[in-house]
Amino acid sequence: MNTGIIASRYASALYKWVGADEPVATLLCNQAKTLVEALSLEKLRFLLKDASLKKEEKLALLDAALAPEKLSPKLRSFVEMVESNGRIADLRFILISYINLYYKERNIHFAKVVAAYQPSDELRGKLTSVAENLLHGKVVMEEAVDADLIGGIVVEVDGYRYDASVKTALKTVRENFREQNKRII
Repeated sequence: MNTGIIASRYASALYKWVGADEPVATLLCNQAKTLVEALSLEKLRFLLKDASLKKEEKLALLDAALAPEKLSPKLRSFVEMVESNGRIADLRFILISYINLYYKERNIHFAKVVAAYQPSDELRGKLTSVAENLLHGKVVMEEAVDADLIGGIVVEVDGYRYDASVKTALKTVRENFREQNKRII
């Protein structure tokens, strides 16, 4: 079976199991985000797949990844079930699918803004406001600074990319110049 299908099914089951209990769903989403980041480490994924480790030792590793918190009771039960079904290697993808489902059901959109400089509060507010008006939902912004852009910004929302960077504009100008002057170069 495809990992994406497995992750989607497990995430849907977790989402249905949590139900309409908003505080629990929010806690699960926050813990899932932390665990996804921790599970990006190859060493942790390797340890979780190690058959010589007991279930409690694997849960202790995940608790340590959440420190100072511990796995919520529902998430602990869910991870135990995933582990007993032999799908612990898919846990990262399952949690990513759960986070996406959580956001989708609440009409929350994830946006990444990369700028050549740290955006001001005013610019951050305008970007958020425009995105929320266009998407008719809440927007969660992640920011990054990339001096290679020279100037401008790159915004990615729901798979769409808007590139208004100086770096891309210069690249376009260079490509157009080469195309128009092939016989000279």
